[in-house]
Amino acid sequence: MKSHFSTKSLAFYGIIISCVLLLFKVVSGYGEEKLKAQPAINGNYQINAQNLPGCLKADALILNIQQSGRYLSGALLPGDSIDIKSAEKEHSLSGNVNNGQLSLRGSAPHLNNCNNEIKIEGRIEAKAIAGKINLGSSADAVEFTAQQQEPAQQKKESHH
Repeated sequence: MKSHFSTKSLAFYGIIISCVLLLFKVVSGYGEEKLKAQPAINGNYQINAQNLPGCLKADALILNIQQSGRYLSGALLPGDSIDIKSAEKEHSLSGNVNNGQLSLRGSAPHLNNCNNEIKIEGRIEAKAIAGKINLGSSADAVEFTAQQQEPAQQKKESHH
């Protein structure tokens, strides 16, 4: 009885399969070592806004951030009796996060009389954001710290 497999074809397929497995191992190792997902920062961050300029001056502001990979969208909202659910649909800030540094730019239509462009840059530190906020063409950026609110606190505020 004649064999369907020759020694040459078995050796060829064995070498090809070994090369594919080796290539898969190298690519997987590189991905695990070098490619890291951005930290999840979705949520609401309460900003103590007493030292902020112009229309941003308030007792408190909420920075709502939604994340898709490294891309961010967000809204700057008044801290008193806000409807977060409706604001999540109308994000007026956009930007990205890279190596723990975030950058957002846009407007704040949810704040009264705030028609200037807003630029927010900062770094993510555990459940907080420390950075600078710039209003309009003003060259002076004001430092701020924003603490992430707990999910129970977010739900409570959205029912007002």
